[in-house]
Amino acid sequence: MVGLDARLGALGLALGQVDDLRIELENVRWSRWRARRATVVCRDVHVNPPATLVSSPVEFRVEVAHSDIPELQLVSWLPLTVKLVGSELHVRLHRWLPARVFAVPELPRGIQLTGVEQLDDHFVLTGAAPVLRERLTFGQLAAVLRRLASIQSRTRSDTTSGISIWGT
Repeated sequence: MVGLDARLGALGLALGQVDDLRIELENVRWSRWRARRATVVCRDVHVNPPATLVSSPVEFRVEVAHSDIPELQLVSWLPLTVKLVGSELHVRLHRWLPARVFAVPELPRGIQLTGVEQLDDHFVLTGAAPVLRERLTFGQLAAVLRRLASIQSRTRSDTTSGISIWGT
């Protein structure tokens, strides 16, 4: 994890509620794929009894270098186009060549793919889930709340609406 952003207030934290939580990861292994960066944004995060962490909704974004697509032979002078069809990635090296089809590895926790954005040397897959529920043991829940409380204590005041902790 390279970044953690959270919007919290003292009252919300005391009630087990965090407005938004943004987690950034680098060099992520995802099945046979490798992603240079992944970002997960959890909105309206709160704890429901008994020890269930709930976020509604969750947004997911992952950056994959063209060179990290398994079994794809790149030709530098041919234009590459990437298209998402269901849960498959259709990669075409030229408009007259047939597309290579790659099954995108399943995303965790019910996140569904929603789109793809093509850039010069990589593409960005986006996904979302309407609700994420994660059952925690009481020990795990206590650890999460301790971590959030320690982050809260590093802010300038109890009225601080947002914090950013990088390099954690």
